[in-house]
Amino acid sequence: MSIHSYGGFVKGMAAGLVVGATVTMLADPITDKQRSKLQKKTEGVFKNIGSMIDTAINVMR
Repeated sequence: MSIHSYGGFVKGMAAGLVVGATVTMLADPITDKQRSKLQKKTEGVFKNIGSMIDTAINVMR
Protein backbone atom coordinates (compact mmCIF):
# COMPACT_ATOMS: atom_id res chain seq x y z
CA MET A 1 0.00 0.00 0.00
CA SER A 2 1.15 3.51 -0.65
CA ILE A 3 1.47 6.24 1.94
CA HIS A 4 -1.49 8.04 0.34
CA SER A 5 -3.93 5.33 1.33
CA TYR A 6 -2.70 5.47 4.94
CA GLY A 7 -3.09 9.26 4.93
CA GLY A 8 -6.74 8.92 3.92
CA PHE A 9 -7.31 6.39 6.66
CA VAL A 10 -5.78 8.67 9.28
CA LYS A 11 -7.82 11.64 8.04
CA GLY A 12 -10.99 9.54 8.19
CA MET A 13 -10.21 8.39 11.73
CA ALA A 14 -9.57 11.98 12.84
CA ALA A 15 -12.79 13.22 11.23
CA GLY A 16 -14.76 10.41 12.86
CA LEU A 17 -13.23 11.24 16.22
CA VAL A 18 -14.20 14.90 15.93
CA VAL A 19 -17.75 14.13 14.78
CA GLY A 20 -18.21 11.54 17.53
CA ALA A 21 -16.93 13.89 20.20
CA THR A 22 -19.23 16.67 18.96
CA VAL A 23 -22.31 14.45 19.00
CA THR A 24 -21.42 13.17 22.47
CA MET A 25 -20.95 16.70 23.81
CA LEU A 26 -24.32 17.79 22.41
CA ALA A 27 -26.09 14.76 23.85
CA ASP A 28 -24.51 14.91 27.31
CA PRO A 29 -23.01 18.28 28.34
CA ILE A 30 -20.30 18.09 31.03
CA THR A 31 -19.27 20.38 33.86
CA ASP A 32 -16.13 22.51 33.83
CA LYS A 33 -14.41 20.17 36.28
CA GLN A 34 -15.14 17.14 34.10
CA ARG A 35 -14.02 19.05 31.00
CA SER A 36 -10.62 19.93 32.48
CA LYS A 37 -10.07 16.36 33.65
CA LEU A 38 -11.01 15.02 30.22
CA GLN A 39 -8.76 17.55 28.51
CA LYS A 40 -5.75 16.40 30.54
CA LYS A 41 -6.44 12.76 29.66
CA THR A 42 -6.96 13.44 25.95
CA GLU A 43 -3.70 15.39 25.69
CA GLY A 44 -1.82 12.26 26.69
CA VAL A 45 -3.85 10.10 24.32
CA PHE A 46 -3.17 12.37 21.34
CA LYS A 47 0.55 12.48 22.17
CA ASN A 48 0.62 8.67 22.21
CA ILE A 49 -1.34 8.40 18.95
CA GLY A 50 0.95 10.94 17.30
CA SER A 51 4.07 9.08 18.35
CA MET A 52 2.61 5.77 17.12
CA ILE A 53 1.75 7.28 13.73
CA ASP A 54 5.21 8.85 13.51
CA THR A 55 6.82 5.51 14.31
CA ALA A 56 4.65 3.70 11.75
CA ILE A 57 5.59 6.21 9.04
CA ASN A 58 9.26 5.87 9.88
CA VAL A 59 9.01 2.06 9.70
CA MET A 60 7.43 2.27 6.23
CA ARG A 61 10.33 4.35 4.90
